[in-house]
Amino acid sequence: MVILRRAAAPTVPTIRLDGSQQAVLESTAHVLRVLGGPGTGKSTLAVELVRRQVTAGERADRCLVLAASRPAAAALRDQVTARLDGTSTQSLARTWQAFGFALLRSEAALRGDPAPRLLNGPEQDVVLRDLLAGHASGDVLGPDWPESVRAALGTRGFRNELRDLLMRAVEHGLGPEDLLALGKEHDRPEWVAAAHVLREYDQVTAFSRHGAYDPAWILTAAADLLEEEPLALDRLRDAVSLLVVDDAQELTSAAARLLRVVAGAGPRIVLLGDPDAAVQTFRGADPRFLADGWQSLGRPAQQETRVLELSHRVPSAVREAVTRVVARVGALGGGEQRSWTPARSGGVVDVALLRSAAQEASHIAGVLRRAHLVEGIPWDEMAVIVRGAGRAALLRRLLATASVPLMTPAAETPVRDELAVRPLLTMLREALAVARSAQRGQQHVIDGTVAADLITSPIGGADAVSLRRLRRLLRREELEVGGGRSSDELLGELLLEPVRARSLGELAAPAARVAAAIDA
Repeated sequence: MVILRRAAAPTVPTIRLDGSQQAVLESTAHVLRVLGGPGTGKSTLAVELVRRQVTAGERADRCLVLAASRPAAAALRDQVTARLDGTSTQSLARTWQAFGFALLRSEAALRGDPAPRLLNGPEQDVVLRDLLAGHASGDVLGPDWPESVRAALGTRGFRNELRDLLMRAVEHGLGPEDLLALGKEHDRPEWVAAAHVLREYDQVTAFSRHGAYDPAWILTAAADLLEEEPLALDRLRDAVSLLVVDDAQELTSAAARLLRVVAGAGPRIVLLGDPDAAVQTFRGADPRFLADGWQSLGRPAQQETRVLELSHRVPSAVREAVTRVVARVGALGGGEQRSWTPARSGGVVDVALLRSAAQEASHIAGVLRRAHLVEGIPWDEMAVIVRGAGRAALLRRLLATASVPLMTPAAETPVRDELAVRPLLTMLREALAVARSAQRGQQHVIDGTVAADLITSPIGGADAVSLRRLRRLLRREELEVGGGRSSDELLGELLLEPVRARSLGELAAPAARVAAAIDA
């Protein structure tokens, strides 16, 4: 006999809202702007607005929450799903790029056209690298770059900066001629040169990657589609009745334009955000839309602003520190979002002035250890926030040396820089160089630093002590035969001689593994 026991139906968690949050839920404004400081429950309201709409009888599929990033969209999607009793046929929370891409893909399917494709960052980098390499070789006439950047033209960092410039121009609806005119008007020769690259970039991607869209171009293309195809706007009117925008301070000019076009389809629009909290301005975010530009979404009689009054996360001590800082900073839109009060007392704010990055890392490590060992706070409930990616990489290395366990979100680490991927790519690069040199009748030389990195990578598996002993062994053999090459040169040579590496025994086993992989 088989006994089937069904799991109990999941219960919808109860969320207690404060008075200002409840007022937002009860508002009937067609275009509603909700301002609130940190911890005032803006994202919670995004979820509750959808739940309230569905509870009132609307289909869940006609409600959509838009977020500024993929992690935020994933978190909101999980929360909305947990709060709803039923199911939906599509994702209820997306990023702006995903929303624009879905519009383009749907219209392409209706027309019978090939599905569009997103041109990712590595593909963009390859296109720019090939264009710049063609200019450098003289095969193609390139732009006249100013002397200040010529030395960096072949570096990945320059390509990243160039890609950011081109994508920001595209987001603002600027073509090559527009960027060229701006460069001349403001005496920016690098913009003039970049305009030349943008023209070539558009030509290359249109020819070799037909149907592929840059992330920066997706929203512009989606807005163009809705403006030029009235039937597409009608279909959107049937598909979306409630549009909730979380973190609206992160809207770019392209996203704001798409939102204005979508508003023409008549959905109720709710904007939630804090103009003070914009962190994506380096990627084109413009909090001025949330502060003032949102009024272009409808008639004044249909618009309303609500301010959240209570922070459920920030204690009073932190609130006092924040107040002293923001008092010196100008406020967008009047600063209504700064009027919140903390829901709880307590909290600690410490300031430490240190002389070096090493001292800073040591101090942070001490704070984290005390919090873990004395206060019992789990490691995964602590966070260290730094100003930029460069400081983050340095601090990670120093904290790891201090035996503080670290975790970097996968989305923040490019695949090429992953610990398991970087040495693999390096090894493949060296193997290709060896093969190409052999075809030309030449001997490839592996750089000593590269050799050491490969030997101590997961491929070789050596530690620093083993590597030092191997260096001494190779150097001793070199001196015995009267040679004078450095240990770096000897390491590079050893990786090209797998048979000799195996003959040196256990001490050279890591090098033998790398040499065998290169020779395979």
